[in-house]
Amino acid sequence: MLRRLIGCTLLLLLLLTLFGTMVSAESANLLVNGGFEEGFDDGVGVGWTSFNNGGDIAYGFRSDDWHRVVLEGQYSQLINLHTQSVGGSEKDRYAGLFQTVDVVPGSRYMFTMYGLVRSTEGSEAQSSYNYRVELGYDMDGGTDPWSVTDWVEMDKWHEYYMDKPGNFDSFARGVTATTDKLTVFVRVWKKFPTAGESAVVNLDGLSLYGPRPTGASASGETLPQTGGGGILPLVGLALGVVAAGLTGTRVLRQRQRS
Repeated sequence: MLRRLIGCTLLLLLLLTLFGTMVSAESANLLVNGGFEEGFDDGVGVGWTSFNNGGDIAYGFRSDDWHRVVLEGQYSQLINLHTQSVGGSEKDRYAGLFQTVDVVPGSRYMFTMYGLVRSTEGSEAQSSYNYRVELGYDMDGGTDPWSVTDWVEMDKWHEYYMDKPGNFDSFARGVTATTDKLTVFVRVWKKFPTAGESAVVNLDGLSLYGPRPTGASASGETLPQTGGGGILPLVGLALGVVAAGLTGTRVLRQRQRS
């Protein structure tokens, strides 16, 4: 663990050197309860708001404390979509979370998250990539998920059987604020109609790092610590620095908790 910590810290320092103009020691995690350790309200992490688009399908949100589907701490956010009680569902069903934060217009921010996808089908090949996770922004701080037109799909995230979770996947992407508000949307997309199937996605370690507006509070620590704690958020932050510099995405496989 110490060797991994040293190696990832060196990577972080190198990336901060390369992209030092984009991240400073005053950067903070602006998301509230991104690690889902601050409680849940009706199954949804405090600070977050849930949404779905209905249809002949059941949706569920709850805390999950099974250690194999928790990245850091004691809990992750579980999102469930299933057709086990219906004869068939429509295509394009969605369920997700969003949160609006205060930002500094013109400043660069780094979003990172970790997720684990499971289904009754057991793999992305068996489900034909039916269950995907997506990220979207409202650059004006709006709260209508259906007004977002630019979604980024986690197309390389893996899918596992319900009772045999594998590794967490990670994602990082940079974004430049255009107003003083920014809303982050994360949703699970069920692409195709099914009958008698189910999928769950566990989310953990979500962060949005960047300049804190004057007078605004922040949920996380200033760099290099993050709200998630430990080595994994450091790796996610390093990926975020790359994303901020290259306006791209990176995916990193994480070792599952034993």
